[in-house]
Amino acid sequence: MEKKQNPNQRMLINIGLALCGFVAGSVVWGPASDLFKSNQSAKEPANERMIEQFNRLIREPQANQSAGLVLTEQDKELIGKTAAQYLIDHPENLVEAGKRLESNRDGEKMSNVVNTKDVLLESTYTPNYGPDNADVAVIEFFDYMCHFCQQSSPVLEKAISANKNVRTFFKDFTIFADRTPISGMGAKIGLYIFRTYGQDKYYEFHNKLMNETGIALQSKKDYSPQNLATLVHGLGYKDILDEHGNFLLTAQLRDQLQNVLDANMMLADKLNYSGTPVFIIMNIKNPQNKTTTIIPGAPDSYRLQQAIDKAKDN
Repeated sequence: MEKKQNPNQRMLINIGLALCGFVAGSVVWGPASDLFKSNQSAKEPANERMIEQFNRLIREPQANQSAGLVLTEQDKELIGKTAAQYLIDHPENLVEAGKRLESNRDGEKMSNVVNTKDVLLESTYTPNYGPDNADVAVIEFFDYMCHFCQQSSPVLEKAISANKNVRTFFKDFTIFADRTPISGMGAKIGLYIFRTYGQDKYYEFHNKLMNETGIALQSKKDYSPQNLATLVHGLGYKDILDEHGNFLLTAQLRDQLQNVLDANMMLADKLNYSGTPVFIIMNIKNPQNKTTTIIPGAPDSYRLQQAIDKAKDN
């Protein structure tokens, strides 16, 4: 039960807990008349005196402090020692503070997502698959050379197949571009196919490349630009790469596609995403914190379906 305190008491407690690196709002005071009690006060006279001095400091009016509470260095030292002893006696409050801090961070992340919904749900340059009037969006930040993205691909396919009222947005987040050319090349080709041939052709290419790169990585084999060219030619696209994996697209067009990738990197940075995959599941028509889910890493089918069902519940 929280004990009501006057402003001077609250200031002292806040300072004391801040000195210990603790969040004052997470402390629940006991029913005793004094704000602090030691579990071992009978055995530790020095600690008892320190606590009594602190309680007296709180209770006694400060006649010469009309402008507010002024603390001496001795007062501050006393507060720090007393608050430290309290946390030693009540370590469960540190756990509670950690939970509250994590909860606050999660709420902030959700707010950032909801506030950037227009960018996340942009559909002209972002490859997407599903009905225009869908109620739920699944947004994935991914890289074609990311093992966990490859692992997530069949899970996402299953969810898309089972939920006809879901629209999936594919945000290329090319974090492996400095390690392998396939990261950036695959992303640009996907953007080009979506822009030129539409969502069905894009979805076919996307799943095919995810599958092939996944098999190569699992087999510890290199996936080369020539492999990518074979895939693209096999799907019937002769205008993108030559047989050696060199781009046939103009430099100007490739720059335009790179601009989309750069914008995705900036968006991911704004949302504090540094790895792949990241899934965001939200209601399209009325996105709210309470119905939005962020899943960092590869989800299983159950977890992804739970998030979709939650987003429907508006």
